[in-house]
Amino acid sequence: MAKIESIFQINKMDCSSEEQLVRMALSDFKKVDLMTVDFDKRQAKIIHEEDSQALFSAIDTLNLDAHLVSDKEINEDSFSSGNQKIQGVILGQVLLINLTFFIIEVLSGYLFKSVGLSADGLDMLADSFVYLLALLSIGKPFKNKKRVASLAGYLQMFLATIGFSQVIFRVINHDYVPNSYGMLFVAILALAANLVSYLFLAKTNQEEVHMKASKIFTSNDIVINLGLIVSTVLVHLLHSPIPDLLIGTIVFAIVLKGAFKILSISK
Repeated sequence: MAKIESIFQINKMDCSSEEQLVRMALSDFKKVDLMTVDFDKRQAKIIHEEDSQALFSAIDTLNLDAHLVSDKEINEDSFSSGNQKIQGVILGQVLLINLTFFIIEVLSGYLFKSVGLSADGLDMLADSFVYLLALLSIGKPFKNKKRVASLAGYLQMFLATIGFSQVIFRVINHDYVPNSYGMLFVAILALAANLVSYLFLAKTNQEEVHMKASKIFTSNDIVINLGLIVSTVLVHLLHSPIPDLLIGTIVFAIVLKGAFKILSISK
């Protein structure tokens, strides 16, 4: 049976959060085989055996300014999932790197009395949730994805709340200075890890599924890592925990915002 290739213009889809919303909206359709995304054009290409108008109606409920661009039949031979294995391997590697540095940075944050390191570690965990959802979404919607997203969102929110309480505790008990040398060493390692992750994602040259979104997340992490390194230098120069508390608060806020986005996806 011939499959249908539908291209949807989704003007308000500019990052992975909106992409996840679209995937969630389509999760109840059993005959959706593949969804690929082009963030530059803000388009989603869907290979399926469903009613295209039914797919559009589901996407339109998200209020992302969407419309159906084209519909055409394709032969089975032209539908290939060969890239899915490559995507799975790459996302799996990046997921492992993020989980490893979540543990390293949280433990280092406790050891070196750095809120910034703990926050960056939590950001690594938050990204791990996104990569996990991406891994589960390769090819077609995953039937338990809503449950996974909901669990990830609540856990992320819980950890971010603990992080904010740690900031408050440190502000009240501010008669300490983080170990700037230890902070700098771990921050540089985290930056290197994110650079490696970005290279893994970039070398695939794939435009589909979550690969572009994953590149965006990793590039954002690199910016956060640079901010953490700057705060570490300021801690050393000023002999004060304030720069560390500021960067920690900013990152915890980013993680909490991400938790709310994930929870909105899981509804």
